[in-house]
Amino acid sequence: MSRSFSLLALTFAVATGISAQPPVFHDDFESGAVDKTVWKELVQGDATLKIQADKAAHGKFALQVHYPAGKSSLAFLTHDGLPGSLKEHLFGRAYIFVEPKAPSGHMVLLPIGDGDYPLSEFEEVGMYRGTWQPSYQQNRFTSGRGEVVDHGPAVPAGKWFCLEWEFNDNPNSITLWVDGEKVSEKSFTFRELGKYHLVGEFKQLAVGVRLWGAATEAFDVYFDDIAVDTKRIGPVK
Repeated sequence: MSRSFSLLALTFAVATGISAQPPVFHDDFESGAVDKTVWKELVQGDATLKIQADKAAHGKFALQVHYPAGKSSLAFLTHDGLPGSLKEHLFGRAYIFVEPKAPSGHMVLLPIGDGDYPLSEFEEVGMYRGTWQPSYQQNRFTSGRGEVVDHGPAVPAGKWFCLEWEFNDNPNSITLWVDGEKVSEKSFTFRELGKYHLVGEFKQLAVGVRLWGAATEAFDVYFDDIAVDTKRIGPVK
């Protein structure tokens, strides 16, 4: 990389707030297999996940979650050891491909919370009726069940897109960008949440699919170049 290009990239990073440093956590799946030192597999029902080489945003490999038609199920990779620097406020990025289209029901893609998903308190990047649905979810039986949701524009289908997110814990809030354009910004107020809310509890990141209800037709969601950091990461350079 030339010095002039390096200075240009650094100037762009400063102007946009995007980090010019390597992210705290990154996996592009280029080993061709799930790294068991980083991820745990969480699969229930008929959904499946695998690292495959038929479709990738960059390089050769990407994660594929296949969701068959029929009863509700889930398939996730969970990263359970997020470092302390990310426990209150973090940014993330993933390249995603939805094929042939998102289902009509509530679909979870990226929950992050206090651990032991799905019985946890977490913020979530999800979808509903083909649109973005960021939300705050209370799923611990000790605190009762509840949610606060917001809705954004339509989710791209049939192509790779770069999804970025920002999770904050106080106040609980989520911001989403698609291909660099902000598509959602939502704060979940204390009154909405009741007395249960995440403060310093971002411990577990999950990546995959959970659909509430049955899928009328099979679909696939692919993930590539997943990264998490203390600053906005931006696209693959």
